[in-house]
Amino acid sequence: MKMKGLESKINRVLGDVLGDRLESIILFGSSIYMGHGGDIDILVVVDCLEGLEEKISLEEKIIECLSKMFGYRITFDVHILDTRGLDKNMEVGGFLSGLALGYKIIYDKLSINGKILGMLEKLSEQRYIYLNRYGEWDISKIAKITLSIKKGEKDTDR
Repeated sequence: MKMKGLESKINRVLGDVLGDRLESIILFGSSIYMGHGGDIDILVVVDCLEGLEEKISLEEKIIECLSKMFGYRITFDVHILDTRGLDKNMEVGGFLSGLALGYKIIYDKLSINGKILGMLEKLSEQRYIYLNRYGEWDISKIAKITLSIKKGEKDTDR
């Protein structure tokens, strides 16, 4: 399936499940930074969450809806944060530091790219190493590269 078709279907499912609560959808992980992977990682930002139980319930519901839509041929890893959790995880060393490896915003009401670029600026100024099953990643250097690329994309959008 072409990525554009995948993105529009993800947007539709998340819009149906979350309605007006939906703030942003970001694809990240190996399917973005390597062009392939065992799953599709999705960061979903909502206006607010009532607690951990609601977060888990929404993640499970979204995974089930996406899995059904794609005939269970694709594995989805969904992470839901509310805007407070987003800000907390934008700190160096937080869960979202991995966005330095690559990300693609497919829906946005928050102007979230500015927040991500701010985090990448901070990451590029420090020594930060990220380890995953694919190896060791110097996030500081990668953040500089990603920052340059994303700023270049932003300039060409004008």
